[in-house]
Amino acid sequence: MTTNSAFALSRRHLLTGAAAALTFAPAARAQSGPLLRVESSSGVSSFTEESFAALPQSVLRTHTAWTEGPREFQGVALKDLLAAAGFDSAALQGRSLRLRALNEYEVAIPAEDCEIYNPLLARSMDGSPMLRSDKGPLWLVYPRDQFPELHDQRYDHRWAWQLAVITVV
Repeated sequence: MTTNSAFALSRRHLLTGAAAALTFAPAARAQSGPLLRVESSSGVSSFTEESFAALPQSVLRTHTAWTEGPREFQGVALKDLLAAAGFDSAALQGRSLRLRALNEYEVAIPAEDCEIYNPLLARSMDGSPMLRSDKGPLWLVYPRDQFPELHDQRYDHRWAWQLAVITVV
């Protein structure tokens, strides 16, 4: 091997390693930060994996418009997470929630959905943690099988996946 080919080989390894580091760096940063933030005019509450797991856990088995057959979701009821952030039912009266995903998708839902439908902030599906590549790390899941009106596509946009921020408005 000549000096030039050794230089080219080490340069190629350096560039490949740098590209790999750039590819995986955002994922590493995302894991070290908060799992979810709840924002309002009165401040911000951040939930890490640990603080999210410490909240009351719930299970919801339901069909979705995006998966085959019924799925079992485990996570935290949206109303329980909001209560932990300082928003009980009375504080949510007449308000809306703006949900923002990691991919910048945004949707506003009525806060009364917490009481009417009790949607779940799902962290796992069928016993496996949800990955960012498949609607994770958090997916707002509605109990579609319990409420016939939720089978209407007008409700499908409320199922925010890759959820990162909830703003109480």
